[in-house]
Amino acid sequence: MRRGDVWTAVRLGHERKVVIVGNDVLNDRHEGVLAVPLSDVHEPDLVMPSVHDSEGKPLGTFLTHRVGQVSKAYLTSRAAVLDQASQESVDIALRAALDL
Repeated sequence: MRRGDVWTAVRLGHERKVVIVGNDVLNDRHEGVLAVPLSDVHEPDLVMPSVHDSEGKPLGTFLTHRVGQVSKAYLTSRAAVLDQASQESVDIALRAALDL
């Protein structure tokens, strides 16, 4: 599980795509990872950008305000990897939301 990976998270019978946003070293060492869910109903903006996979396919809107820890046990399969432009948008959104 690497930063920029998109995984399918299953919890209580519901599936949702999440983007791994935590540091790779911490991801390897802990039972949970920092992740942000994606939405197909929210409109994108500066702090909730739309993101695409490495082939340019749209994945959804990055719900920056929902950043949190997800147990690796809930992550069932890697669905995609963000493209470079999306990773940069995610970085900007996280810095803005966290006032960094």
